[in-house]
Amino acid sequence: MKKSPENLSTHFCKGFLCLLILLISPEFLFSQNVGISPAGATPPNAAAGVDVNYTSKGLLIPRVALESTSSFVPLSSHVAGMLVYNTATAGDVTPGFYFNNGISWLRSMPKANAAGEMQFWNLTYWVTIPIGMPGQVLQQNVSGIPSWSASSLATITTKQLTAITSTSAGSGGIVLNDGGSPVSAYGVCWAITSNPTIADNITTDGAGIGSFSSSITGLITGTTYFVRSFATTGSGTAYGNELNFSTP
Repeated sequence: MKKSPENLSTHFCKGFLCLLILLISPEFLFSQNVGISPAGATPPNAAAGVDVNYTSKGLLIPRVALESTSSFVPLSSHVAGMLVYNTATAGDVTPGFYFNNGISWLRSMPKANAAGEMQFWNLTYWVTIPIGMPGQVLQQNVSGIPSWSASSLATITTKQLTAITSTSAGSGGIVLNDGGSPVSAYGVCWAITSNPTIADNITTDGAGIGSFSSSITGLITGTTYFVRSFATTGSGTAYGNELNFSTP
């Protein structure tokens, strides 16, 4: 049976297409790497599977609206290694880069909620370490996660100045709480510069919690002084609000 010219043409085209695929396939299938770059750019780096070679353009990651870290939507499933930029604020996700570990989404760049927070990697995800209080010590708990110790610095306020003379003045303070560690000493400190400490002139007026009065002596006439109360515990020394006065 003779084939018509149309059938011959069709068979020829099919054969030519198959031959072309066979000629192209080895180079395509066994290519070592792929380069994406402007015309005339250097060949792709031999160590890279994909080399995006642009000097004035960036790589735009797919932008999707995630629903939560546990939901793969809008993808069809969780795929380990998947990287996206989330555009939505929903559930427990906010805009930013997320990668998938095959079970859930993880934020690739942890976001702090307040200045002073820290991030701890537990081999699965980032754990936020909240801000500690003055005097607290960061230590590892039984779960292997850093946490702040229970003790912090005492809380203290400075009493208003009274009976100011050319060489003396009265003040004091109120220890409101000890921060979890007994107050071993309290009093006031003063200097001719702001923020005096216990390394400057001090009074020692007792220990524990409560109100106390202090007598500041040995002052120089016509001089401005800065005063604040202090309370020392095993966690360190806390200071009250600062006051200032000038001797007449």
